[in-house]
Amino acid sequence: MRRLLSIFTISLLLFSCKKDNLTMGEPVEIYLLDSYGYVTGKCQVDAATASLQNEPIAGNSDIERYSQADHQFTISEDAIQQIKTLGDGAAFAVTVDKKVIYYGFYKPIYSSSFCANSITMNADFSAENKITVKLGYPGIIEGTVIEDERNNAVLLAALKKQGKLR
Repeated sequence: MRRLLSIFTISLLLFSCKKDNLTMGEPVEIYLLDSYGYVTGKCQVDAATASLQNEPIAGNSDIERYSQADHQFTISEDAIQQIKTLGDGAAFAVTVDKKVIYYGFYKPIYSSSFCANSITMNADFSAENKITVKLGYPGIIEGTVIEDERNNAVLLAALKKQGKLR
């Protein structure tokens, strides 16, 4: 009888325990945009017209770490390969729990077009599996103001909770 009670108790404990959430917090993801418009006269996504694709180009499990100082994501090999195939000017959004933190445009290092009003992203070919998010492309033009959300408090808190913040 004791043995049966022990087995029952252990079984009950095993089945009642929940697995720890592997993400340990809200997921941080990067989505391409399905559709969007521009803010008039600017290289900037009009948030009122933007809609995310169904699946992220870099999911939470693809994002390995984020350097707050360098504004650089280290991502999985699969995600970096997808990002490297993007065309110049592909619009994206960085999200926390599917809530947009900021919008931007993919600007490969060989791009000859300017994007002075937005956060931009490029694949860092000198470092493996890294993407850098910058203000403007090729940089900030004097007199241009860009709302810098790269180190947004919600984004940093989600990354820190997951142990991905550097």
